[in-house]
Amino acid sequence: MRAALAGTTGNAVLMGVAEVGTPIGWVLLPGLLGVSARPRVAALVSAWAGVLVVASVLVPVIPGHRSDPQALLASTLSLTAVPLLAWARRRTRTASVTRAAGPTDVAVFTVPAGPGSAALAVCGSPGEIGAAVPLRGGGLLALVGTVTGAALDTPAGRRAIEQTFRRHARPAASPQRLAGVLDQAVRDLAPAGHLRATIVRVDRSGAVEAARCGSPDLITVAADRAALAGVPAGPALGSTRPAGSTARAGSAARAGSTARPGSASPGGGATPSPVTGRRVAVVAAAFADAHGERWVRVLDQVAADDDPAGAARRLTRGPRGGRRTGPALVVDPGPPSRA
Repeated sequence: MRAALAGTTGNAVLMGVAEVGTPIGWVLLPGLLGVSARPRVAALVSAWAGVLVVASVLVPVIPGHRSDPQALLASTLSLTAVPLLAWARRRTRTASVTRAAGPTDVAVFTVPAGPGSAALAVCGSPGEIGAAVPLRGGGLLALVGTVTGAALDTPAGRRAIEQTFRRHARPAASPQRLAGVLDQAVRDLAPAGHLRATIVRVDRSGAVEAARCGSPDLITVAADRAALAGVPAGPALGSTRPAGSTARAGSAARAGSTARPGSASPGGGATPSPVTGRRVAVVAAAFADAHGERWVRVLDQVAADDDPAGAARRLTRGPRGGRRTGPALVVDPGPPSRA
């Protein structure tokens, strides 16, 4: 928001100094900044741009926006349309994300994933991180994990991590690239904090790729059997030294990274790998300590429910009916992966 308002102000100053009086010079940049932002921010940018336009007309110390009625009407209509366009853009992007019915202590969101679908279950457990972003063309990028550290494990810290992921989740973004962005975000927010996460990408054809950063392995279902996917693991994000240090390179090498000695891969050592199966699931980092009978039950729950939303909801159940543990992601990628 601050960047959008600063850009709008700078544009007005530049137009005034350059003695540009055409409406397009005064409203084009605010319009672009507003449309690319959230509707509330877009409304604020439009209102501030309108104030600057009026100020340039009423206080003509430096020639600014033209004061004839047609010019003012053109700018008014343009600035009024900006929040509406931002709302339409956001609605188009989020229309494919729907809330599934369920108990009050867990929220399950369904979203298209290639030819198939996916479900993300969140329940407000400590350190929980979960985000799913639909991509143009039907793809999906999802983040599942937990944070540790007093400065990071706060509502503001967790929200900042999720917003960073959503902001950089683009069709061309790879799991490794996103891991690198999140690694830097963790360092900036809380140098002593860590993010244990798995990043999953589903393309429009249904092919699944994942990168693990200190989190438990993925679970895949072939026929009616569930098993570990065997995706190589890298260190938790924020847990290694900054890029370029030999210590980080050594840590990445021990985690199975292909980074060369003396350098560090963008994802902190995480190596993206393809994942195949009629169903792919990722559970919270709390399950990293699950063993024996409990782990077997987790595997069974992944394969038990035909609906990915139901399977994701099952995976958040706490032991012996205790507090739910999330997040959980279940992806049914569709016919290509099932084959």
